[in-house]
Amino acid sequence: MKKYYLIFFLSVIIAVVTRFYLLGKVPAGLYLDEAAQGYNAYSILKTGKDEFGKSFPAAFRSFADFKTPVYIYLIAPLIPIFGLTSFTVRFPSFLASILTIPILFLLIRKLTSNSKLGLFIASASCLLLAISPWHILFGRTNFECNVALFIFLSGIYLFYLGLEKPIYILFSAVVLAIALPSYHSERLLVPLVVIYFLVKYRKTIFDASHRVYSIFGAIAAAIISLPTLLIVNTPGFLTRFNTLAVHSETIAGYVSNYKGQFSWIINSILYLKIRDFLSLYLSYFSPRNLFSLGDYGGRSSFPDLSTFFVWQLPFYIHGLYLLFKKKEYGELRNLTIFLLLVSPVPAALTKDPFSTIRSLSLVVPIIILISLSMFEIWSKIKGQLTRSLVGIMTVLVIVLSLLKLYSSAVLFNEYFRAKYWDYGWQQVVEILNTKTDPRLPVIVDNTRGEPYSQILFFTKYDPQSYQQENFEVSQEQYYTNMKRNMTKKIGRITVKPFVWGDADFLQYLVGDDLAISKEQIRGHKMELVGEIKYPDGSTAYRIVKTNPSKK
Repeated sequence: MKKYYLIFFLSVIIAVVTRFYLLGKVPAGLYLDEAAQGYNAYSILKTGKDEFGKSFPAAFRSFADFKTPVYIYLIAPLIPIFGLTSFTVRFPSFLASILTIPILFLLIRKLTSNSKLGLFIASASCLLLAISPWHILFGRTNFECNVALFIFLSGIYLFYLGLEKPIYILFSAVVLAIALPSYHSERLLVPLVVIYFLVKYRKTIFDASHRVYSIFGAIAAAIISLPTLLIVNTPGFLTRFNTLAVHSETIAGYVSNYKGQFSWIINSILYLKIRDFLSLYLSYFSPRNLFSLGDYGGRSSFPDLSTFFVWQLPFYIHGLYLLFKKKEYGELRNLTIFLLLVSPVPAALTKDPFSTIRSLSLVVPIIILISLSMFEIWSKIKGQLTRSLVGIMTVLVIVLSLLKLYSSAVLFNEYFRAKYWDYGWQQVVEILNTKTDPRLPVIVDNTRGEPYSQILFFTKYDPQSYQQENFEVSQEQYYTNMKRNMTKKIGRITVKPFVWGDADFLQYLVGDDLAISKEQIRGHKMELVGEIKYPDGSTAYRIVKTNPSKK
């Protein structure tokens, strides 16, 4: 028994090391969404309003989208402790990533009645989650999905406790209500898991011993969800819905020039949408995607590393077989199958192929079924010597996996993926603060990106001043008017698209290699003040001083 708890504690240590090492420094850049969430948390802390002047919004207006609020509100109280830094912005995801491990351990133990089977699967699952590239990636960076997964699993665990101690039904309802606005995927997963519980445990939930707690839990959940429900029909809330594949006006496979007698089938909108959904849905169970290709996104994957290690593939296939064959696993089997089937649904509804961000909850059932396979294999191994050799091989495989993870997440990711993380804006701000004349204006090009959030973040610009200097929409139209103002004023800095008439005035210009090339510097007689390079040596940004008198 002790060895399983030892594995659990070892898992926690591995999880802390793999997620905390160089937290806030690797990845070295700060992506615009991370900066926007950090600055909005700073603005809430200082003024009680976001960057647009909205008091404590239920969803945060950000670029052409709206961000879920829970993560931002978690950042705000950390800023007085750690300051407005990359570390602070990523810390809630790190903490949630670590706390998910004991919650998973407790949940599996609860579902298996604290049996030896449960101890093995719980400890193995925690170890697998601790070394999971999928989970580690989102535990080192600012992603709402990681916090949402922790809250979601916590709500599920509390519900199972509530089957025996009714007060926990109330706590579960509150936690699941918080999970609902924590990330877009949970807006679908939470109602689905609530339906699952209501159908499977309706007799217990509405029993006289539980009824009062269930009613008060429903009331508490409704109150917590009210701010979200009040904006559910607004364009702001529905911006994500409008990106869904099922809502898309362009449908793959539509044959526009076919007018034959089978056109009603071949070009059926319903058929094509169902086909697209099923194609995307099934891709989340593909061994090729899970163990080889991984996520195509530069920020949602590590170079040359998939979501799971390739050595876990045989256990995945075997675990699937066991999961659907063996009914003696009881409620662990039932919940694992349920999560396995519903977790890809939010991701499959979007246009993106194999999005690990939107399907993060899938990591839990897959890890459990891999652990089931390991248990079945381990239970068939006889002899102390054989078990010792298997144990040594397991340790070696884990060590090699961690070394592979380090090379991919720290070395290769920094070298090849810096651009995806908007590397360089902190250095730009440092140069503007130390090497430029503070009396001269600065123009920052936003033709190929929107760096104003990084500038606000790294300058720690006064939120009240920013709110007064920039107007986008009225507060009454915050969730309804999707109009955008692409020009941002940040003190002496103006963020807008370049026009080369800007070189006719004495000021500083900041842009990437396309916006400010060496040829343009020579042609316009400008002075190079600073140049920021990516780790691979290519130019990220240049800061130049115009010289209109010499043109």
